[in-house]
Amino acid sequence: MLYELTHTIQRKMPWLWEGVEVLNGMVCGWKIGDVLSLQSGLPEGMRIADVNDAKRLADFFARQPEESFKWFRPHGFDVETMRKLLSRKSYIIYVQEEDGKIIGYAFLRCFINGKCFLGKMVDVNHQGKGVCTKLCKVGMDIAQKTGFRMFESINKENIGSMKASQKACDVIVVEELDNGDLLIEDRPRR
Repeated sequence: MLYELTHTIQRKMPWLWEGVEVLNGMVCGWKIGDVLSLQSGLPEGMRIADVNDAKRLADFFARQPEESFKWFRPHGFDVETMRKLLSRKSYIIYVQEEDGKIIGYAFLRCFINGKCFLGKMVDVNHQGKGVCTKLCKVGMDIAQKTGFRMFESINKENIGSMKASQKACDVIVVEELDNGDLLIEDRPRR
């Protein structure tokens, strides 16, 4: 219910949403602290992205085929949108690189209620090689370090994304959303 409400406000009252974004960013920024301090302990080739990565991220998304966006449309994919998200204190964006090229993208969208939502995408040429599982595991590690509970919305037909989450975390289905997505909570593996 809260999930649908936030998306309705975002679509129908963008001025209110922007005010909520500013307040949420201030509180989350205080709770998270220096995002770059999360860099220590990340696996090889993975790093926290910063505003200088906006163009590289836009290029990463531009290289992906249209079918890669069937279930992944959490935000715009242009340079300006990426710059905006990278500068927001409520987003923790990280990437997996190989040979200097971004092959995986993930973000934790944090909220003042102590919850964060994981979004992830893997380059079409690197799918099925464990990159998505690694992105999920790192998301869970970051969520634990920062004190957030991690959630995702995954379409029931997006089997690869669900399997990656299940390999990295203990997955609990919270509810089925009206759009066919499952709202899940990811918990640390024991």
